[in-house]
Amino acid sequence: MRPFAPQDRVLVSPRYLAGAGIDRLADAIGPLIHLFGWSSEHDRASGRISVHSPDGSLFVNFNSRHTRGHWWSVAHHEPYWEARFTRQTPIEAIAAVTQALPQLLGDDRHIGRIPLTTTPLAQIAELNHWHREDDTFTSPDGHCHLQHTPTEDTPWRFRHHVYDGFDTHWDASFTQDTPRAARRPVLHPPRDDHPGRAHLP
Repeated sequence: MRPFAPQDRVLVSPRYLAGAGIDRLADAIGPLIHLFGWSSEHDRASGRISVHSPDGSLFVNFNSRHTRGHWWSVAHHEPYWEARFTRQTPIEAIAAVTQALPQLLGDDRHIGRIPLTTTPLAQIAELNHWHREDDTFTSPDGHCHLQHTPTEDTPWRFRHHVYDGFDTHWDASFTQDTPRAARRPVLHPPRDDHPGRAHLP
């Protein structure tokens, strides 16, 4: 494998090991603004950024000063559902979720570039050799856990932590009515649609 330069962009697989990255905003909200025409607001004093769908039903918020460490949230109204991501959640996973949002609203203009998988989340875990015990799936290396508790308000929760690993903890959670298409990308392997990016297995 050739050495990578500091400016090289790579796709990391499995996705849960990717880390937050250095270009959080461009990857996660850039396509919504530039490809789909979503409106954005930026409060320079607080650093908070909000992007919302043309019909006003979906909001993506970035707030690096959130007191509980959830820097990212995706919220839908009527029906209400919310997905939240802590600071170190892999940006590839967050971007995959946000890029799926327009199609959830029926905007399929870029479906060729941003295809949605229909594979159930539990099946994706099994296909990627995650171990299942009751309602918890564990990644092959034991660092990432997917817990499904159907009776809770937040039935799907991802947690990642490397023992003695500095700043490796992240958490992603999805409330009861979150569409399946918005949950699946966290586990799904990165798509190879970036010819300028290398892969780190």
